[in-house]
Amino acid sequence: MKNSIQHIRAFLTVANTGSFAKAALELNLSPSALTVQIQQLEEWLGVALLERIPRQVSLTAAGQNNRGPMEKLLLDLDNIVSGSRDLAALRRGVVTIAALPSMCSGTLPPLLKAFRVQFPGVEVRLRDVVAQRIDALVREGEVDFGLGVRARMGHGLAFEVVMVDRLSLFVPADHPLAQERSVTLQALAGQPIILTGRDSSVRERVEQLFAEEGLVLTPGLEANYMSTVMALVRQGLGMTLLPESADEGRGDLTQVRVEHPGVCREIGLITRTGVSLSPAAQRFVETMKGALSPPLP
Repeated sequence: MKNSIQHIRAFLTVANTGSFAKAALELNLSPSALTVQIQQLEEWLGVALLERIPRQVSLTAAGQNNRGPMEKLLLDLDNIVSGSRDLAALRRGVVTIAALPSMCSGTLPPLLKAFRVQFPGVEVRLRDVVAQRIDALVREGEVDFGLGVRARMGHGLAFEVVMVDRLSLFVPADHPLAQERSVTLQALAGQPIILTGRDSSVRERVEQLFAEEGLVLTPGLEANYMSTVMALVRQGLGMTLLPESADEGRGDLTQVRVEHPGVCREIGLITRTGVSLSPAAQRFVETMKGALSPPLP
């Protein structure tokens, strides 16, 4: 029945006021219009809800039975509308992100802080995982979106570049290469390099770069987390190639530019094709795009 919510509200107002005249005044309706709405509701339900006697209105047994469920229905509807408006206005909500560890340790924390200041009612959940896992989490709908490297974007995934990260050489401040403004991959061949885990997109890229140039990559130590790799470098146990965004800003390591076109990698927004982001997730994406430097040409 069309306008069923309006008709239910009319019935409840009559039930609460005990008068058609008072209910009509409260609803800003004429008594005749209110009577029509009640009659239509009764016809739709197939039962009489009200007993009309001179100067008095009382509920029938069916009216008594239906009053509570109808009140709950309107309350639930009001809560749905209120909650939806809160979500649309970003007064509350949840954003779940899967991102590369290098993004989680360097680029994202300042963005998360700024977003929380602007939208304190929105909860952001961050999952730092390897590139392949990001794709799976997005595809399975376990996160709103991912921030990772370009992979095979079939199977319902889309990729949009949001920044370009660059692999840099990190060495202790007293290392001979720390005095250089830039180095080549050839200069690093044969020297022990501390690597990230084998499921890391950084490890995969480093191995690919050396293989393409026909250079010998000499693995030193290996650690799953970039923060661990950086700690090993601080102890003078070797050098490492990591994204420049992995720089923790402690000042005890020197970052040296690597001269090779392949050290630049695109970091992008990974989403499910045909699925719209929630208002909160969309606003975070907009905030992120506004804060990140544009992709390099």
